[in-house]
Amino acid sequence: MMRDQTTEPRRPRLLVTRRLMADVEDRARRLFAATFSADDRPLTRTELLTAARGQDAILTLSLDKFGPDYVTELPPEIRILATHSVGHEHIDLNAARARGIAVTNTPDVL
Repeated sequence: MMRDQTTEPRRPRLLVTRRLMADVEDRARRLFAATFSADDRPLTRTELLTAARGQDAILTLSLDKFGPDYVTELPPEIRILATHSVGHEHIDLNAARARGIAVTNTPDVL
């Protein structure tokens, strides 16, 4: 006898560090198991590192700085840093590469 195997696959877990436009947040909710920052302010290092536990990805803005020591401290589950900005100079690419963390940006956003 065959068992029904229609279980829904686990959606990637996404931490969104800042408030975004409503349609962007709605899309994130549909596509991901998204966690949103309650306030539209920079998270402290401790707040971000705590919130990032158990997440697969972080969606951030250019105002959030991810230097080499910060990237090194990210939980091991983090596989991608996505920035909602044209540039990515606020993320240390070498540190991310060393950790196997992909970095993406939105080059045509402007």
